[in-house]
This record gives sequence, C-alpha cells and structure tokens, in this order.
Amino acid sequence: MPTMSVRDLAGRLWRIGVVRGITALALGGYVLSQSAPSPTAVARASAVYWIVDGFIALWAAAFAATLTLSRTLCVLRGGVAIVAGLTLFGLPLAIVFGPWHPGQVLLLVVVSGVMLAVIGAQMAAAILDVMMCLEVRRRIPGEWSCALGAVLSAALAVIAGATLAAPATVLGRALGAGAVIGGLGLLATSATLRSTPEPAPLPAYPNKR
Repeated sequence: MPTMSVRDLAGRLWRIGVVRGITALALGGYVLSQSAPSPTAVARASAVYWIVDGFIALWAAAFAATLTLSRTLCVLRGGVAIVAGLTLFGLPLAIVFGPWHPGQVLLLVVVSGVMLAVIGAQMAAAILDVMMCLEVRRRIPGEWSCALGAVLSAALAVIAGATLAAPATVLGRALGAGAVIGGLGLLATSATLRSTPEPAPLPAYPNKR
C-alpha cells in the first residue's frame, strides 16, 4: 500500500479526534447532569466510549498499513473495545448494585470477575494505542489527539472497575469532569490537524566530484 501523505493522515486523524471528542463531551455532560449517578450509569457510560472507540479502531485499520502497523492488530483492538463495552451493557449491573437479595453475593462475584476481565483486556489493548500514537507522532510531530483518546479510554476503564468498591457519586463526578476535559482537549488538538502542512521536501544537492 502506498504511504499516505501527512496531510491525508492529518485529515483522517482530525475526523477521529472530533468523533472521540463529541462522544466524550456527551457522556461527561450526561453523567454530570445526574444528581446521584448510580454505579450502573458510571460503568455503562465508560462502555459507550469503548464501543465508539472500538469502531474508530476498525476505521483506523483501513489505513494502518500506511503507518507500518498491522491491520490485524487494529481490528483486534477494535473488537476488544466493542466486546468489552457490549459485555458491560449485558451484565445485570442494576441487580448487582441494587437492594440486597438472596444470591446477590454469588452474582456479585461472577459479575466482578467478568468486569475485571474486560477491563484488563482494555488496559492491555492500551499497548497497541501507544504503538499507534508513537507511529503517528513520527509522521506528525507534536500530535496529541491520538494520545489523549488512548488516555481517556484507559482512565474510563479504571473508573468502571472502581465502581466495585468506590462510591458511585465520587466516580460519577470524576468520570464526568474527566470526559468533559478530555473531550475539549480532543476537539482542540484535532482542530490543529486541519491546518497541518505537508513537510517541505529536502533540498536536492548536486553531486560533488
């Protein structure tokens, strides 16, 4: 596959950053609008971002080869995020975090194991995010939108896991504030990509004899 120009790469990254930023702002605003967010709402807000981020990774797989990255790894990264997000939606979190009832302890153990497994997979997938961010910065020095998106995804994974032990109100405020700040950062850094110039070609020097 031919190497993508810096301008074309910046154009694609700009769109990715905007989608991530709008998603983060929407989730942050939703969580902050809740007077007392439940653990279920906090965990599923993280899941929404993972799902969107997973589809973004699948989108990035289309041009991964131009960044000397494996398309298979990008598809795997996207699949992990989507499956992790859908898994959180499928878990009976409202029952687990609801009023006590017989069998709740056993259900909590099972749900906690599944949650920690998918969160661990998300954190492990951050390795690929780092690889992609480093490769992007080799092409576009000073580009931060990719790194911000990866950090936000990992932070939401930590917050989702913390719902098993920490107060949901505190976590909701942390998630909301972090998502809003991260979303604004993504939109700001993505905006700079629109005007990324093509690097000037190296001057040609005549051969000395």
